[in-house]
Amino acid sequence: MKTINFKRHKDVKRGTKYLHISSRTESKECITLVRKGFLYKAQISQETEPEQSSPEIFIRKAIDTEKNIEKFSFHVKGTFYMSHARKSIRVDFHHSLNIKIVWKKKVFSPEKSEVLT
Repeated sequence: MKTINFKRHKDVKRGTKYLHISSRTESKECITLVRKGFLYKAQISQETEPEQSSPEIFIRKAIDTEKNIEKFSFHVKGTFYMSHARKSIRVDFHHSLNIKIVWKKKVFSPEKSEVLT
C-alpha cells in the first residue's frame, strides 16, 4: 500500500516558497518512508556581476541494527541568479531527500547476489 502527501507553502512578503512531498510504502519485507523538500528564497540582488558558486552537498547514512532501521539523507544547498523585470534576483535553495526503511525481519538489505538473481 502506498500513501502520498503533497504540501505547498508560499509567503510573498518573505519571498519564500516551500514544497513538501512525503510517501509511505508498505510491503511484506519493509516499510519505506520518503520525504522530499524544496525550499526557495528569492531576494533582489545588488551585485552587478555575481559570482557563481557550486552547491553544497551533504550525504548521510545510518543503520540501527537493534531497531532494524536504515536512514539515508541527501541535501543540496546553493544559490543561483536570474533576471526578472530588468532586476537581478538571487535565489537561495535547499533541496532535501530523506529515506527511512524499517525492516520487518532481522535481515537487512539483501546482498548484491540476491538482488541480481
